[in-house]
Amino acid sequence: MSSAGLMTRLLRRPEARWGLPRHGLLGRLLRGPVRRAVSPWLQRRLERAGREVQHWRLGRLRLRIDPGVFPPGPTLSSAMFVRWLLSRDGPGPWPGRRVLDMGCGSGVIGLALAQAGAEVMASDINPGAVANAAANALANGLPLTVVLADMLEGIQTSALDCLVITPPYYPRTPSSMAERAWFCGQGFEYFHALFPQLAALDLTRIEVLMIVSEDCDEAGIRRVASAYGLDLQLRGAGQAWLEWNAFLRVVPSSAEASDV
Repeated sequence: MSSAGLMTRLLRRPEARWGLPRHGLLGRLLRGPVRRAVSPWLQRRLERAGREVQHWRLGRLRLRIDPGVFPPGPTLSSAMFVRWLLSRDGPGPWPGRRVLDMGCGSGVIGLALAQAGAEVMASDINPGAVANAAANALANGLPLTVVLADMLEGIQTSALDCLVITPPYYPRTPSSMAERAWFCGQGFEYFHALFPQLAALDLTRIEVLMIVSEDCDEAGIRRVASAYGLDLQLRGAGQAWLEWNAFLRVVPSSAEASDV
Protein backbone atom coordinates (compact mmCIF):
# COMPACT_ATOMS: atom_id res chain seq x y z
CA MET A 1 0.00 0.00 0.00
CA SER A 2 1.32 3.48 -0.89
CA SER A 3 1.97 6.06 1.81
CA ALA A 4 -0.96 8.11 0.49
CA GLY A 5 -3.21 5.08 0.63
CA LEU A 6 -2.09 4.27 4.15
CA MET A 7 -2.76 7.85 5.31
CA THR A 8 -6.22 7.81 3.69
CA ARG A 9 -7.00 4.59 5.52
CA LEU A 10 -5.80 6.00 8.84
CA LEU A 11 -7.71 9.26 8.43
CA ARG A 12 -10.93 7.35 7.74
CA ARG A 13 -12.69 7.00 11.10
CA PRO A 14 -13.89 3.38 11.19
CA GLU A 15 -17.25 2.55 12.67
CA ALA A 16 -16.79 1.81 16.37
CA ARG A 17 -17.70 -1.68 17.51
CA TRP A 18 -20.31 -2.11 20.25
CA GLY A 19 -20.84 1.67 20.24
CA LEU A 20 -17.44 2.13 21.90
CA PRO A 21 -15.43 5.36 21.55
CA ARG A 22 -13.49 5.54 18.30
CA HIS A 23 -9.73 5.53 18.32
CA GLY A 24 -8.28 8.87 17.26
CA LEU A 25 -5.65 9.19 14.56
CA LEU A 26 -2.78 8.80 17.05
CA GLY A 27 -4.44 5.73 18.53
CA ARG A 28 -4.87 4.18 15.09
CA LEU A 29 -1.23 4.94 14.27
CA LEU A 30 0.05 3.42 17.50
CA ARG A 31 -2.37 0.51 17.96
CA GLY A 32 -0.68 -1.89 15.57
CA PRO A 33 2.92 -1.28 16.78
CA VAL A 34 1.88 -1.38 20.44
CA ARG A 35 -0.06 -4.61 20.02
CA ARG A 36 2.83 -6.20 18.10
CA ALA A 37 5.23 -5.15 20.87
CA VAL A 38 2.96 -6.34 23.68
CA SER A 39 1.83 -9.63 22.11
CA PRO A 40 5.07 -11.61 22.68
CA TRP A 41 5.20 -10.45 26.31
CA LEU A 42 1.53 -11.30 26.81
CA GLN A 43 2.01 -14.72 25.20
CA ARG A 44 4.91 -15.46 27.55
CA ARG A 45 2.84 -14.39 30.55
CA LEU A 46 -0.06 -16.61 29.51
CA GLU A 47 2.23 -19.59 28.88
CA ARG A 48 3.82 -19.07 32.29
CA ALA A 49 0.35 -18.89 33.87
CA GLY A 50 -0.40 -22.28 32.35
CA ARG A 51 2.62 -23.81 34.11
CA GLU A 52 3.15 -21.93 37.36
CA VAL A 53 1.20 -20.53 40.28
CA GLN A 54 0.76 -16.77 39.90
CA HIS A 55 -0.06 -14.16 42.54
CA TRP A 56 -2.15 -11.09 41.80
CA ARG A 57 -3.52 -8.13 43.73
CA LEU A 58 -6.58 -5.99 43.15
CA GLY A 59 -7.20 -3.42 45.85
CA ARG A 60 -7.39 -5.33 49.13
CA LEU A 61 -7.79 -8.67 47.39
CA ARG A 62 -4.81 -11.02 47.32
CA LEU A 63 -5.26 -13.83 44.83
CA ARG A 64 -3.46 -17.03 43.97
CA ILE A 65 -3.94 -18.08 40.34
CA ASP A 66 -3.42 -21.81 39.86
CA PRO A 67 -2.08 -23.26 36.58
CA GLY A 68 -4.83 -23.82 34.03
CA VAL A 69 -7.08 -21.10 35.53
CA PHE A 70 -7.77 -17.90 33.57
CA PRO A 71 -5.13 -15.36 34.69
CA PRO A 72 -6.70 -11.93 35.33
CA GLY A 73 -3.41 -10.05 35.33
CA PRO A 74 -1.95 -9.96 31.80
CA THR A 75 -5.00 -8.69 29.87
CA LEU A 76 -6.29 -6.33 32.61
CA SER A 77 -9.88 -6.93 31.45
CA SER A 78 -11.00 -8.41 34.79
CA ALA A 79 -9.64 -5.42 36.69
CA MET A 80 -11.42 -3.04 34.29
CA PHE A 81 -14.71 -4.92 34.71
CA VAL A 82 -14.42 -4.83 38.50
CA ARG A 83 -13.63 -1.13 38.57
CA TRP A 84 -16.64 -0.36 36.39
CA LEU A 85 -18.96 -2.62 38.40
CA LEU A 86 -17.95 -0.78 41.58
CA SER A 87 -17.85 2.70 40.07
CA ARG A 88 -20.36 5.50 40.52
CA ASP A 89 -21.50 4.95 36.92
CA GLY A 90 -21.73 1.18 37.34
CA PRO A 91 -24.75 -0.98 38.15
CA GLY A 92 -24.44 -0.82 41.95
CA PRO A 93 -25.07 -0.42 44.83
CA TRP A 94 -24.19 -4.00 45.74
CA PRO A 95 -25.08 -4.56 49.43
CA GLY A 96 -27.71 -7.30 49.64
CA ARG A 97 -27.78 -8.04 45.91
CA ARG A 98 -27.77 -11.72 44.96
CA VAL A 99 -25.19 -12.24 42.23
CA LEU A 100 -23.92 -15.13 40.13
CA ASP A 101 -20.34 -14.75 38.84
CA MET A 102 -20.50 -17.11 35.86
CA GLY A 103 -17.17 -18.36 34.57
CA CYS A 104 -15.52 -17.14 37.76
CA GLY A 105 -11.96 -18.37 37.14
CA SER A 106 -9.91 -17.43 40.19
CA GLY A 107 -12.95 -15.67 41.70
CA VAL A 108 -11.71 -12.09 41.37
CA ILE A 109 -14.98 -10.53 40.21
CA GLY A 110 -17.19 -12.43 42.65
CA LEU A 111 -14.84 -11.67 45.53
CA ALA A 112 -14.76 -7.96 44.69
CA LEU A 113 -18.57 -7.88 44.70
CA ALA A 114 -18.70 -9.88 47.95
CA GLN A 115 -16.30 -7.33 49.42
CA ALA A 116 -18.78 -4.64 48.32
CA GLY A 117 -21.60 -6.36 50.22
CA ALA A 118 -23.23 -8.61 47.62
CA GLU A 119 -24.29 -12.20 48.29
CA VAL A 120 -22.29 -14.01 45.62
CA MET A 121 -22.35 -17.45 44.07
CA ALA A 122 -19.45 -18.19 41.73
CA SER A 123 -19.53 -20.94 39.11
CA ASP A 124 -17.18 -22.41 36.55
CA ILE A 125 -17.04 -25.47 34.31
CA ASN A 126 -13.36 -25.94 35.19
CA PRO A 127 -12.90 -27.96 38.43
CA GLY A 128 -9.50 -26.32 38.91
CA ALA A 129 -11.09 -22.87 38.80
CA VAL A 130 -13.78 -23.88 41.31
CA ALA A 131 -11.13 -25.08 43.77
CA ASN A 132 -9.00 -21.97 43.12
CA ALA A 133 -11.90 -19.54 43.70
CA ALA A 134 -12.91 -21.31 46.91
CA ALA A 135 -9.32 -21.14 48.20
CA ASN A 136 -9.11 -17.43 47.38
CA ALA A 137 -12.37 -16.76 49.22
CA LEU A 138 -11.00 -18.51 52.29
CA ALA A 139 -7.65 -16.70 52.08
CA ASN A 140 -9.38 -13.31 51.84
CA GLY A 141 -11.96 -14.06 54.53
CA LEU A 142 -14.90 -13.42 52.22
CA PRO A 143 -18.17 -15.34 51.89
CA LEU A 144 -18.42 -16.95 48.45
CA THR A 145 -20.47 -19.98 47.44
CA VAL A 146 -18.55 -21.75 44.67
CA VAL A 147 -20.11 -24.44 42.47
CA LEU A 148 -19.08 -26.55 39.49
CA ALA A 149 -21.61 -25.79 36.74
CA ASP A 150 -21.93 -25.49 32.98
CA MET A 151 -23.52 -22.04 32.57
CA LEU A 152 -26.90 -22.04 34.37
CA GLU A 153 -27.35 -25.81 34.64
CA GLY A 154 -28.34 -26.62 38.21
CA ILE A 155 -28.39 -22.93 39.25
CA GLN A 156 -31.49 -21.69 41.06
CA THR A 157 -31.92 -18.50 39.04
CA SER A 158 -35.03 -17.42 40.97
CA ALA A 159 -32.71 -16.61 43.87
CA LEU A 160 -30.64 -14.18 41.76
CA ASP A 161 -31.04 -10.57 40.71
CA CYS A 162 -27.76 -10.16 38.80
CA LEU A 163 -25.44 -12.26 36.62
CA VAL A 164 -21.93 -11.14 35.68
CA ILE A 165 -20.30 -13.08 32.86
CA THR A 166 -16.79 -13.07 31.43
CA PRO A 167 -17.46 -15.13 28.31
CA PRO A 168 -14.97 -16.64 25.89
CA TYR A 169 -15.51 -14.78 22.64
CA TYR A 170 -12.79 -15.68 20.12
CA PRO A 171 -14.24 -17.97 17.40
CA ARG A 172 -11.98 -20.97 17.61
CA THR A 173 -12.61 -24.48 18.89
CA PRO A 174 -10.95 -24.91 22.31
CA SER A 175 -8.61 -27.90 22.60
CA SER A 176 -8.36 -27.97 26.40
CA MET A 177 -10.23 -26.95 29.53
CA ALA A 178 -7.98 -23.90 29.91
CA GLU A 179 -8.72 -22.79 26.34
CA ARG A 180 -12.46 -22.79 27.07
CA ALA A 181 -11.85 -19.53 28.93
CA TRP A 182 -10.76 -17.91 25.65
CA PHE A 183 -12.45 -19.61 22.69
CA CYS A 184 -16.21 -19.79 22.10
CA GLY A 185 -16.09 -22.34 19.28
CA GLN A 186 -15.72 -21.84 15.55
CA GLY A 187 -19.49 -21.49 15.17
CA PHE A 188 -20.03 -19.50 18.39
CA GLU A 189 -21.21 -22.66 20.13
CA TYR A 190 -20.73 -21.10 23.57
CA PHE A 191 -23.18 -18.32 22.76
CA HIS A 192 -25.63 -20.71 21.12
CA ALA A 193 -25.72 -22.52 24.48
CA LEU A 194 -25.71 -19.39 26.67
CA PHE A 195 -28.25 -17.12 25.02
CA PRO A 196 -31.29 -19.44 25.12
CA GLN A 197 -30.65 -19.91 28.85
CA LEU A 198 -30.54 -16.13 29.33
CA ALA A 199 -33.64 -15.65 27.15
CA ALA A 200 -35.56 -17.91 29.55
CA LEU A 201 -34.87 -15.52 32.46
CA ASP A 202 -37.00 -12.56 33.47
CA LEU A 203 -34.56 -9.94 32.20
CA THR A 204 -36.67 -7.12 33.63
CA ARG A 205 -35.81 -8.48 37.09
CA ILE A 206 -32.40 -10.11 36.62
CA GLU A 207 -29.64 -7.84 35.35
CA VAL A 208 -27.22 -9.73 33.10
CA LEU A 209 -23.85 -8.04 32.48
CA MET A 210 -20.90 -9.21 30.43
CA ILE A 211 -17.56 -7.96 29.15
CA VAL A 212 -16.23 -8.34 25.60
CA SER A 213 -13.28 -6.92 23.66
CA GLU A 214 -13.65 -4.60 20.69
CA ASP A 215 -11.56 -7.17 18.80
CA CYS A 216 -14.15 -9.94 19.04
CA ASP A 217 -16.67 -10.62 16.26
CA GLU A 218 -19.49 -8.24 17.16
CA ALA A 219 -21.64 -9.15 14.17
CA GLY A 220 -21.35 -12.88 14.87
CA ILE A 221 -22.21 -12.56 18.56
CA ARG A 222 -25.08 -10.15 17.91
CA ARG A 223 -26.45 -12.49 15.24
CA VAL A 224 -26.61 -15.35 17.76
CA ALA A 225 -28.18 -13.10 20.42
CA SER A 226 -30.82 -11.89 17.97
CA ALA A 227 -31.72 -15.47 17.04
CA TYR A 228 -32.82 -15.96 20.65
CA GLY A 229 -34.65 -12.65 20.97
CA LEU A 230 -31.87 -10.81 22.78
CA ASP A 231 -30.01 -7.55 22.34
CA LEU A 232 -26.70 -6.37 23.83
CA GLN A 233 -26.62 -2.79 25.11
CA LEU A 234 -23.46 -0.87 25.92
CA ARG A 235 -23.41 0.21 29.59
CA GLY A 236 -19.77 1.20 30.02
CA ALA A 237 -16.25 0.86 28.64
CA GLY A 238 -12.62 0.53 29.69
CA GLN A 239 -9.36 0.64 27.78
CA ALA A 240 -5.93 -1.01 28.15
CA TRP A 241 -3.10 -1.56 25.66
CA LEU A 242 -5.08 0.63 23.20
CA GLU A 243 -7.90 -1.94 23.26
CA TRP A 244 -11.41 -1.03 24.32
CA ASN A 245 -13.53 -3.43 26.34
CA ALA A 246 -17.32 -3.11 26.30
CA PHE A 247 -19.45 -3.71 29.38
CA LEU A 248 -22.77 -4.94 28.04
CA ARG A 249 -26.22 -5.58 29.44
CA VAL A 250 -28.26 -8.43 27.93
CA VAL A 251 -31.86 -7.38 27.32
CA PRO A 252 -34.83 -8.60 25.29
CA SER A 253 -34.56 -7.39 21.69
CA SER A 254 -36.24 -4.05 21.05
CA ALA A 255 -39.14 -5.69 19.24
CA GLU A 256 -39.99 -7.61 22.41
CA ALA A 257 -38.71 -5.29 25.18
CA SER A 258 -41.24 -3.57 27.41
CA ASP A 259 -39.42 -1.59 30.12
CA VAL A 260 -35.91 -2.89 30.71
